[in-house]
Amino acid sequence: MPRPTAAERFARFINPNGPIPLIRGVIGRCHEWTGSTDQDGYARFWIDGRNRRAYHYAYEQSHGPIPAGHDIDHHCRNRRCVRDSHLRALTHRDNVLASGNVAAYRAAQTHCHRGHPFDEVNTRRRKNGTRACRACARARKTKQGATIHQITPATTSRKRAA
Repeated sequence: MPRPTAAERFARFINPNGPIPLIRGVIGRCHEWTGSTDQDGYARFWIDGRNRRAYHYAYEQSHGPIPAGHDIDHHCRNRRCVRDSHLRALTHRDNVLASGNVAAYRAAQTHCHRGHPFDEVNTRRRKNGTRACRACARARKTKQGATIHQITPATTSRKRAA
């Protein structure tokens, strides 16, 4: 009996009746991976003597090699999905921005929490890459200065300990 090919072994671990994605523009059910997954829930597949991400293999089989500097994004948001129409190659930045995490939320903000615009004049970049509002910083500094310079009334009497 001949040894099964990589494609045959791969096909054994696919359930084509996966969930229907709720993401607009994603058509068809997810093809869920029933084989092993890593600690983050991504599908894993043993091929060419190493353990690879199964969705990378699926993407390469249908679209060719992954472009340099690109990540493979699950447009359906299902980490176990290996359906080629649900996978797309994006730059790392675009992949992060397409997700629903805090970095994507912050990057999409156009104004600070007090309503000042994040534009070239009003935005300062911190050392860690995050944005800071210059108008809020000025207001904070003015308020701190006013607090320091306030005259506090001196206490005239002290109670003695009995």
